[in-house]
Amino acid sequence: MRVLFDILHPAHFHLFKHVMAILRDRGDEIELIVREKDCLPELLAASDLPYYLIPRKKTNLLVLGMESIKAMVKAVSLARAQPIDFMVGVSISVGPAARLTGARSLLFEDDDAKVVPVFAKLGYPIAHYVVTPKCLEFENHGKKHLTYPGYHELAYLHPNRFTPDPAVLQDLGVEAGQRYFIVRLVSLTAHHDIGETGLGTEQAKKIVEKLERYGKVFISAERTVEPELQKYTLPTAAEKIFDVLAWADLLVGDSQTMAAEAATLGTPSLRCNTFKGRLSYLEELEHKYGLTAAFLPQEFDGLLAQMNDWLERPNLKEQWRQKRQIMLDECVDVTNWILDLLDRLKVES
Repeated sequence: MRVLFDILHPAHFHLFKHVMAILRDRGDEIELIVREKDCLPELLAASDLPYYLIPRKKTNLLVLGMESIKAMVKAVSLARAQPIDFMVGVSISVGPAARLTGARSLLFEDDDAKVVPVFAKLGYPIAHYVVTPKCLEFENHGKKHLTYPGYHELAYLHPNRFTPDPAVLQDLGVEAGQRYFIVRLVSLTAHHDIGETGLGTEQAKKIVEKLERYGKVFISAERTVEPELQKYTLPTAAEKIFDVLAWADLLVGDSQTMAAEAATLGTPSLRCNTFKGRLSYLEELEHKYGLTAAFLPQEFDGLLAQMNDWLERPNLKEQWRQKRQIMLDECVDVTNWILDLLDRLKVES
C-alpha cells in the first residue's frame, strides 16, 4: 500500500504520525507533504519522516489557496511517478489530486461543516470519503461519510499511544508537589478563524496574575507575547508539549485544539473565544464528559469565576482522571481505527 498524507497544521501531524510510522514499519510506503505552520517544521525535524515542505511567508486566504494548489500539484506529480492508493489529510488538496490520479481520498475533519463552510463546500463534494468523529454524524454527508467514536486527539493521546514523561517536570523547574498552569494564546489566522476573536492582552495578563497566586505559570503562544509576559514563555521543545499538558493542573487559553488535548489527557481546560457552542466535539467533551468549559470573550468574568472555583478544589486532577476514564471507555484508539479503515478499503478495491 502507498499512502500520501497532506499536513497543514501541527495537530494534523499528530493525528497521523502513528499511522504513518506503523505503515512504514510494516512495509507500506508513505509520502508526506507539509506546510510551514507554527512548530510543524520543528516537529518533523524531531521525527525521522521524509517530507516535502511548502514554505509560508505570511497568512491570508490568497496564500492559503496557493498553498493548496501547490500541494495538489505535488501530490499529482508523486502519484504519476508511482501510483498512490490513498491520499489522506485535513486538506482540500487531497480530493482533486486523488480524482486526477486514480487514488482514493480520505478527508478528515472534526469541526462542524457550518464552522468551516469554505473547506466543506470545496472539499467534501470531491472527496471519496469524509471522515469525522461520531458527534458529527448528524451532518449526514451520505454513504461517503464515515464516523468513529472519538476525537482526533485520541489518535495520539490515547493511553495506547502516549504515556506522559515525568522528566519534563525537571525541564520546567517544577518541584515535587508544586502546581503549575499553562496559558495558551493562539493567532487565529486559519481560514475559518477570520472574524473570530479570543483572549485580549489585558485578559491574558489577568489570567496570569490570578494563576500565579497558586503556582508556576507558563505561556505557550503562536502570537507575539508582550514584553511583560515573555518571562513566562514555556521553555520546553515543541515535541514535549503533551508531557507538559498531562502533568499541568490547568490549561487556560483561546485554542480549541489544545483545550481538547488537555481534556483527553485528563487536565482541566478553560477556553475563551467566539467558537463557544459551535464545535460539536468540544461541546461533547464539555457537556457529556465535563472535561472542559468554554466562555465568550465578553464572558471573561465568568471564566475567572470558573477558574477560581477549579483552583480551590483540592482533588481537581483526580476528578478529571475519573471523567477521562469514562470518556476513554466509550471511545476508540483512533490510530487503530484509521489503520483498520485503510486495510479494509484496500481489500475492497
